[in-house]
Amino acid sequence: PALRRGGYEPTALRRMTSGIAFSGLAWIVVGAMQVVLDGGHAFTIAWQVLPYALLTLGEVLVSTTGLEFAYSQAPPAMKGVLMSCWNLSVTVGNLWVLVVNAAVKNAAVTGAITSSGFGVTAFQMFFYAAFAFAAALAFGLFATRYRTVDHYRTA
Repeated sequence: PALRRGGYEPTALRRMTSGIAFSGLAWIVVGAMQVVLDGGHAFTIAWQVLPYALLTLGEVLVSTTGLEFAYSQAPPAMKGVLMSCWNLSVTVGNLWVLVVNAAVKNAAVTGAITSSGFGVTAFQMFFYAAFAFAAALAFGLFATRYRTVDHYRTA
């Protein structure tokens, strides 16, 4: 309501874009925490609340909103297919993480990361953050051109 009063309409696509960005922020926080740990300093486990909160907020904004949006935009005959595509996109994302994690185990990649001044884990977190922000930017640009249709609950 506060955003609407300020003249900003939080559409489904804007919420999803924000969710991707919040996930990127979570990766930055985790990367920064890892840099502190790699420096030999310790902090309480309570610091994990911040990245978990950011990641949870991002997940809610992307997954819940995305499923509802996909269902509302699909014509009645395609709703099941679109839900399958949504699950397929989750699978592709999980495979992407698998590929990145496997690449980090390569000696040449590990050497390049180490020469950057970051530890492998911190670098990985910052890489995921950069990827999330690039995805949020691309998604946000796509969202500005998307014209919604009204197939909500017609099945």
